[in-house]
Amino acid sequence: MDRLVEGLALVEEVNHLIENLQESLELFRRGKNDSALQKINSVEDDIEDLNVGNLPDRDQIKKKLSDVLTHLEWVRKNSDRVKEGESDYRHG
Repeated sequence: MDRLVEGLALVEEVNHLIENLQESLELFRRGKNDSALQKINSVEDDIEDLNVGNLPDRDQIKKKLSDVLTHLEWVRKNSDRVKEGESDYRHG
């Protein structure tokens, strides 16, 4: 029973992280890149704090979370380029 509770708690945390990522995408669409990046930073911190405990396939879960962090880092780096491109576009 403890495993089930632990698994459900993790699912709930992951759903919350997904909602935050969706909100960050919406902020990007609205041009609020700084707010979106703050939300992404928060999600990254929360992912690093996730506890997969003794769940089955925890190594696979950790690998996938690591992949997510890599993708979020990519988004952050590309966001800086988008900002620069927007300012060039507005002035050009």
